This record gives sequence, C-alpha cells and structure tokens, in this order.
Amino acid sequence: MIGAMLLILGCAPKSKPPLRMGITPWPGYEFLYLAQEKGFFQDEGVDVRVVQFSVYDDAQLALERGQIDGLGATSIEVLLTKSMSGGPLQIIWAVDSSEGADVILTRAGIVDVAGLRGARIGVNRQPLAIYFLARALEKHGLKLTDVKTVAMAPDTYEDAFRKGELDAVVTYPPTSTKLLRGAGAHRVFSSAEIPGEIVDVFAVNAETGAKRSGEVVKMLRALRRALDYTAANPTEAHRIMAAREGITTEEFAGALVNGLRILPAAEQADFLRAGGRLEVGIDRADALLRGSGQLVGADRRKGIVNPALAEAAARP
Repeated sequence: MIGAMLLILGCAPKSKPPLRMGITPWPGYEFLYLAQEKGFFQDEGVDVRVVQFSVYDDAQLALERGQIDGLGATSIEVLLTKSMSGGPLQIIWAVDSSEGADVILTRAGIVDVAGLRGARIGVNRQPLAIYFLARALEKHGLKLTDVKTVAMAPDTYEDAFRKGELDAVVTYPPTSTKLLRGAGAHRVFSSAEIPGEIVDVFAVNAETGAKRSGEVVKMLRALRRALDYTAANPTEAHRIMAAREGITTEEFAGALVNGLRILPAAEQADFLRAGGRLEVGIDRADALLRGSGQLVGADRRKGIVNPALAEAAARP
C-alpha cells in the first residue's frame, strides 16, 4: 500500500512556479500590482508574484540570478542591460511614455539647467538617471563633467535635499511628488523636453517568453483588465495604487495625467511592431549612448522587442 501511494505521488504533476515580475516605485508599474490585488491573475488562470525592489539595479541582479522572470524598466535600461550583460531580455509590453514625469528638481536660487554648473546633483544608480541628466545638460550647453553627481538610493533623496546636502536631484514620482509638496523644490527640466525617449516597459527573460508564453499572455490579459478597471473605477483604482506609492490618491491620479501617458492595449501593436515607435526610440538611444561613451561593445538590439505576446493578449 505504501509503495502504491509513493508511486501515485511520484506521478502527480508538479505545480508550476509563479511568474515573478520585479517592479520599482513608479506609477505605471502599479497596474501590475492592481491586477494582483483585484484577483485578475487568478481570474485568468495564471499565478503571478509581484516582487518589489527599491532600485532597478537590484531587480536586474535578481533577473540575472534567476530569482525573477521579468521586470518593469525603461526601454533604455533594457537596452543597456542587454548590451552590457548579453542577457536574453525581451520587451513584451509598452507601459507608458514619460512626457514630463521624469524631472530635475533644484533648490532655491537655481532657476534653470544652466545654473547647475558646479552643482551637487543626486542621481540613483540606474543608467537611465545619468542618461537623463546628460541629455538635459547637453540641451543646455553643459556636460556631465560640469556638475558633481552624488550617487544615492532614491529613498534617500528627500532627506538629503531637505538637509541642504544636494543642490538638485534627478527623480520621478513618487519622490518628485513628495519633494514638490513642501521641500522648496523647483523644476528646471523634465522629460517633456525629450519626447519619446523615455518609455517604460515590461520585459521578460527570453526563455520565459518562449517556454511559458501562455502564462505570459494571461498575465498581460490581466494587465489589460487592470487598465480597463482603472478607466471604469478611477478613484478606487488610484486609491489602491497610491497606497503602495506612499502618496495620496489625488497625487497619484495627478501623476498619471501630468507628465505621464499610460499606453492602452490598442496602442501596443504600433509601439512594439518592427520599425515601430519603440524601436525608433531604442535606435536613437543606442546612438546617443554610444556617442557619449556610456555604451560600448557589440550591438545587441536584435530581438529586443517581442510583439507576439502582446498581440496574443489583445485578441478576444
């Protein structure tokens, strides 16, 4: 009898591990969390675990170690990660376009980018922050060597800024929301001045996309439901997502319309297709990063965007 039971147990199918998606604090990524909270993953028949990280570098390391299967990132971060590590990372969904959400905030007395010469500027460890700062300086006749960058984690910006340890910070919601709320911060540059260059995406390990494509498609369908739920129930959806960001419902709602455009399912095909808006932006970033020496080595842009999974998720 015991032998028979062991044989039965040995033949029982092993349960699949959950899809593990890493996200950092950013309003656009919270729709994945909303899908989890509203039970949309369960409704679609897929097990997804949303894993929180404070900075992209930590999420990237977890991905390289096999501790997560995908993550939220900007297309520039995916480009840099794929180019530097050679990792098989593929973009499967365009989350949002930053049209003013990414900002450089300064203390009183610095009224424009030109005034940043010699300034102490807080930047996180993400390559995107340096890229964004370099673009801002370039547009106003300065270089990175004209400022003093101070590397620190985003969650330490607010305290350092209030104490006068920094003259400026490169940041985004929810940190920018908190600083503008009452820290005497002044906005001197935003991503609105470089339209189309910063797009947030969800990306997965290429092996995950190939071997677990059905689950990834179900995850994206649940994400679509989260977007639809927000459109129909904005106050409740914003309340749930704002709580995790540590800002008010009103502030979260404002972040979604002031400088950030969430990209609906209907626009995924245009963004992700070969030669589409996302690839054009990636090509532009690749040229700029190589020209400034921030990106070297082999060109690994081929296969960086996989539109097939989003296309499948868009079907009824």
